[in-house]
Amino acid sequence: MYMKGSLSVFSIIFLIIGLVIGVSIGYIIHSEKPENTIMGVISYSKTILMPSPLTGVKENVTITTFKNSTNTWYQYIYYSYGNCYLPMWTTVNYYPFNLPNISSNTPNWTVYAFTQNHESVINISFPAVSWSFPQINALPLNAPFPAYQILGNRTAPVILTQLVGDAVGVSYYDGIVYVPSDSNVLYAINAYTGKIVWEATTANSVMSNPIIVKTSKGPIVYVSVGDAGFSASHGIFAVITHNLKNVIRGYSYGAIYAFNATDGQLLWVHFDEGNDMPTPAYINGLLIYGDGSGHIVALNATTGKVVWKDYVGISAFDSMSSTNYYKFSNGTTIAIIGFTMAEPPYGELVAVNVNNGQIVWKFILPKGYTPFNTGMGDVSPAVDERNGIVVQSTIVNFNPTNRTIGFAVFALNATNGQLLWIEQLGRGYVPPAFKGGVPTIYNGIVYVGSPVTNTIYAINESNGKILWKSVIPNVQGPPNGAGGGRANPVYIKGYIIEPAGAYVDVYNASNGALVKSYYIGGRFGIVNAVIVGNTVFLDNSYSWTFAIPLNDLI
Repeated sequence: MYMKGSLSVFSIIFLIIGLVIGVSIGYIIHSEKPENTIMGVISYSKTILMPSPLTGVKENVTITTFKNSTNTWYQYIYYSYGNCYLPMWTTVNYYPFNLPNISSNTPNWTVYAFTQNHESVINISFPAVSWSFPQINALPLNAPFPAYQILGNRTAPVILTQLVGDAVGVSYYDGIVYVPSDSNVLYAINAYTGKIVWEATTANSVMSNPIIVKTSKGPIVYVSVGDAGFSASHGIFAVITHNLKNVIRGYSYGAIYAFNATDGQLLWVHFDEGNDMPTPAYINGLLIYGDGSGHIVALNATTGKVVWKDYVGISAFDSMSSTNYYKFSNGTTIAIIGFTMAEPPYGELVAVNVNNGQIVWKFILPKGYTPFNTGMGDVSPAVDERNGIVVQSTIVNFNPTNRTIGFAVFALNATNGQLLWIEQLGRGYVPPAFKGGVPTIYNGIVYVGSPVTNTIYAINESNGKILWKSVIPNVQGPPNGAGGGRANPVYIKGYIIEPAGAYVDVYNASNGALVKSYYIGGRFGIVNAVIVGNTVFLDNSYSWTFAIPLNDLI
């Protein structure tokens, strides 16, 4: 799976770009520079005020053109967006010769995991391809976790996933795989060949599914960025002083970026207080998401301007709970997001009218179920549009004596937020970092993994009864390991595909029997399989992206 030829070519390209930038850094920003020739590559740079084709806002940009005997490629460095200086320059490297020459007329990717029910399967004609793409910080797939000797098997993989590798799965649109990286980079990769089309740097980790929407100005990719930390004033001091308004998740920049999906041109940037790790949903021309400061925000997807903004409540913050939505029969649409709280009731699910931000319903867990840590604000709820059901999971009922925790899954009426059922599925030790498993709903069955019990479950959607459960193999669970089953399982042709640890596991969807554990190496975080035609696309915490023929798994 390792493409040495492809890697060496791009290594040389990046080296050349680095040399050119290094030689010219003293004067590239403010003036044109003459042509340079290094190792057969000619380059020419100029700095201009370039209006965004989407908003018309002028951006201060340095454009460098590179040419060799066969190809031309470009580098754009954006220093500002309008009157807003960027805290870290956004650099876009674009290689037009790697664009796919086949388009597949893909549906828009508007929500986390592609669909409301989290079934990330795109049923289009796409061949079986096999490739692997090492990102700029890629580790050898058979290497131990960095700092493993000091941090151990529980902490080392979590730090890697949160700060360096890819925390969540990829997105696909029209022949391009969009890869979010915690190394502050968004990649666009040719899905057929595994070659890079463009890459763009951001001001913080990209822990969100890229959202891709076709517009009159061409396809646009939106990503949200943020980090998992708390500053002292936003965490410890806020709790000690009981100034819970100061509980804000994210100690660095939180922002939403819009790029041209074909060439990576920066279209707009919007900054928020706290993290913007969760994936927004694109609904009726709006981008809607929860942030680390306890707000639900709706942006105009064309301009990036705030349309409305709601404060959920004191001490509330969204951790990784991406926005989902439900459409009423009369056309009214609600956005649904999970929040963590630093005081009772410690978590809630909130539904708002997407047109005006007014709260339609709130849900808190019933008596006997107390959410713990970031649980309620971590998991992205799944929505069954046909049956009007919302499903989410969280960790509950921490026992301080033996330090164990329960794992709960619950279902709500999507129209009013009333509880339909809730089940605690065993107890175990608290998993590090992400505290739940993202559910998938398919044909009346909820499929969900638990990092607490290291188990994958199939549950009757209507009453919460367990249909089967299966232990996730080859992964060490808490307290010594990080556990598996964090990502939404994917149903395909009678099988369930769920990456965990260094493997892609395949289960029989009817009885949970393990069919295959396909070794990849490295480690998967909250990474789901994305199935496009006859190929499965994945990324991992070791900063790799993969294309695997579906027939190799089922």
